Amino acid sequence: MFKKMMQEKREYRAYRKRVNELPEEFRIAMVSIEEYMWNFAKGSGMFALLKNILEMFESSASDGLSVRDVVGSDIAEFADSLLAEFPEETWIDKMRKKLRDSIE
Repeated sequence: MFKKMMQEKREYRAYRKRVNELPEEFRIAMVSIEEYMWNFAKGSGMFALLKNILEMFESSASDGLSVRDVVGSDIAEFADSLLAEFPEETWIDKMRKKLRDSIE
């Protein structure tokens, strides 16, 4: 267990370093997306999703694209579309189910 925790900590530090190395507009967007998405889901699945977004941003930045070229005109819609494909149940999924079940 301790070994796994140390590995996760190393992975997170490497991730943070990569985020900090992004061009400013991508870094700001990445941090904003992180803060938004962590409100709805937790765990290793969410971290994997964030790493995929980071890779997309790194690739787009190296291709000379802007953040708007990647996320479109609505960054929240971009984040929501990624959350919709999240493999684990999110907080919003739980709340929607609770609401639906309230009238059944």
